[in-house]
Amino acid sequence: MFGENNAFIYYPIITISMGLNDFDFKVKISSPRYPTENKETLIFCISNIFPKCSWEIKEDEVVGETRYLTRFKMILEDMRIRDTARDYLQKRVIGNRCSFTLSKQASCNEKISFSEQEQPLGGIQVTITCDDIIMLIENLTETDR
Repeated sequence: MFGENNAFIYYPIITISMGLNDFDFKVKISSPRYPTENKETLIFCISNIFPKCSWEIKEDEVVGETRYLTRFKMILEDMRIRDTARDYLQKRVIGNRCSFTLSKQASCNEKISFSEQEQPLGGIQVTITCDDIIMLIENLTETDR
């Protein structure tokens, strides 16, 4: 089949898959809290997307910080919006940060809805900081291609 001068060399394709734990990132979350809103309910709704968050409750705002994005990634996958999310997030990268707004109402239903406009009760402001923010976004929105 192959002559003495012909050689077939097999080079295995090695894909290195990085998990979320391989990134050093920080997520800051803040949301206005109006007098008509119950602070526990507000935190519960945001925690549907960002669990394992340490919260600071202020009079008119809740502020949280986490290093956990697994639930966020799972919701993107379950909702089948990874490609849309990738485009949306990449357009909001400045330096080593990505900042965006989510709908409070959607978070109560364990959904992610990116928001461009002002909302009556305000949105959830999210800022992700990472030295390799583009690769982190790729990881959060990866699909089997």
